Amino acid sequence: MISRILLPLLFSTSLFAFNRDFTVVTDRAPLEFVHLFESMKIHLKAPAEQLRLVGICKELNENLGSLRKDHVFLLMKSEVIKNVLEFKHTKVRSFDVTNLLIRRLEEDLQKKQGLLTPFSQWIYRSTIAELKYRESLGLIGVRSFNAGSFEGAKRAEALRFSRYLTYVLPWIDKMDALSAADFNAFTTRVSWVVLDRLNQRSLLFKRFASTAAGDSKLSVFNIPGKLLELHPEDIKRIKSDAAPLTLSEESQKEKTEATKGVQNVAPDDLSPLSEEVSKELEKKAP
Repeated sequence: MISRILLPLLFSTSLFAFNRDFTVVTDRAPLEFVHLFESMKIHLKAPAEQLRLVGICKELNENLGSLRKDHVFLLMKSEVIKNVLEFKHTKVRSFDVTNLLIRRLEEDLQKKQGLLTPFSQWIYRSTIAELKYRESLGLIGVRSFNAGSFEGAKRAEALRFSRYLTYVLPWIDKMDALSAADFNAFTTRVSWVVLDRLNQRSLLFKRFASTAAGDSKLSVFNIPGKLLELHPEDIKRIKSDAAPLTLSEESQKEKTEATKGVQNVAPDDLSPLSEEVSKELEKKAP
C-alpha cells in the first residue's frame, strides 16, 4: 500500500503537470480571458484550488459548448471586464489624476512587470492605456482632473470619464500600494469571482438562450482525461493533504512561470477597458 505521506505528492505532481495540457481554446475566448486562465495556472499551487479550477472549466465546457462562437466570445469578454471593474474594494485612497500619476504607473509597471502574471499585467496596461487616451483628449494634464472645469462637448466627455474613474481608481490604489506578488494574489481573488459569475451566466444562457445555440458542441477548454477521471477518494486526499512544494520552491516556480507568461504578452494585444465598458456606464448614467 502506498503510504499516506507519498499519496499527496503522487497526485499533486500529476496535477502540476496540467500546465502543459490543460488549455483554453483561444479561437473561442477573448485575449483578456486567456490571460486570466493562464495566470491562474501559474498562481494556483494548492491541489484543492487546482481541482476547483478544473471543475469550473468542465462546467463551462458543458454550458458554453452549444452556444455560437461569437456569443461565447462576447459573454466571456464582458464578464471579465465587468467583474474586474465592479469588484468591491475597501479603503480606497484618493488620488490626483494628473499626467504625473500616469508616469508613476508606467514606471511602477516597468519595475514589476517581470514578476506580474499576464492577467495582472493586462489590468496594469489597460488602465494606463485608458488614462493616456484621456490625456490625449486634454482631460488629464498638470492639474488634478475635475470634470466641472470643462465646458461644451468636452464637459460631456469629462463627466463620462469621471464616472469611469469610480471603477478604475480602486485599481490604481492597488497598483500603487501592493507588491507584484500581492497584486498577483489580489487579481487571483478577482479571477475566481469572474469565473464563478461567468459560470452562473453561462448556465442561464444554456437554459434560456436557445436561439444562441450553434450547430455543434465545441469545447472552450481542453481538459486532459487524467483530470476528469480522478477517483472520488483520490480527490478527497488531494483536497485534504498538504501542498507538495516548499515555500522557496513555490516562490521560484511562480517567478519563472510568470516571467515566461509575460514574455508572450505584447502591449498591442491588451485593449483598453473603456471601449467595452462605456456602454455599461451610459446605462448607469442618471
